[in-house]
Amino acid sequence: MSFYELLGISESGTFSEIKQAYKQLALKYHPDVSPPDRTEDYTRRFIQVQEAYEILSDPRMRALYDKDLSLGLHLAFSARKRYQNDEVLEERGEWKNRWQSQLTELKRRRSMNMDSRGNMSWAARMRSQRNQSSTE
Repeated sequence: MSFYELLGISESGTFSEIKQAYKQLALKYHPDVSPPDRTEDYTRRFIQVQEAYEILSDPRMRALYDKDLSLGLHLAFSARKRYQNDEVLEERGEWKNRWQSQLTELKRRRSMNMDSRGNMSWAARMRSQRNQSSTE
């Protein structure tokens, strides 16, 4: 069941329709108003309605949900909460790419300190001499 079906609205529903459907269902399924023998069932439904409202009322999360829904992944959408949103994942991936390019550049510069015969460059020799003299 999709969040749209849960709230009883169409996929093109507006924010006011989402909000109205949420209010009605939240009042209906709130654990405080549930019959004593169905408290657990009402609580579970209330949590589902709450999650549906949180996702569909946020334009970015709704766009992600709609994308996943079109791929048939709406049942696993709750797992996205671990990562907050895809921008964080992209930012982490970008950080890793920057780090790898910096590491590659560092290795390239270090290899430039050696000439083709394995001799060190003048600057590398000076650093080496300075380090040796400071340890003595």
